[in-house]
Amino acid sequence: MKNLLSVIALACVLGSPVFASQHSAAPATSSAAATSQGEVRKIDAANQKITLRHGPLANIGMPPMTMVFQVRDAAQLEGLKVGDKVSFVAQQQGSQFVASELQAVQP
Repeated sequence: MKNLLSVIALACVLGSPVFASQHSAAPATSSAAATSQGEVRKIDAANQKITLRHGPLANIGMPPMTMVFQVRDAAQLEGLKVGDKVSFVAQQQGSQFVASELQAVQP
């Protein structure tokens, strides 16, 4: 969580108008801009999948819904339970949707 807040703070500073006016090149898209929020609906650790009810996924142009995501590392699922609020980065890889940087959000 501390790292996520640091990344968000850095993105805000680098995205400020002062920074933009001093540099002609557009800043690269950061994962902080692609971070989405969701709620765990189901965990399938054996198949490395998680079902999330999520808000809009702006980085892939998807509206809010509930869907299944693949996770590349089953360790990301450890400690999560149904009902937990999470932050994650959604990616589309072919026909699969992958959740990375999956972290529980403290209430």
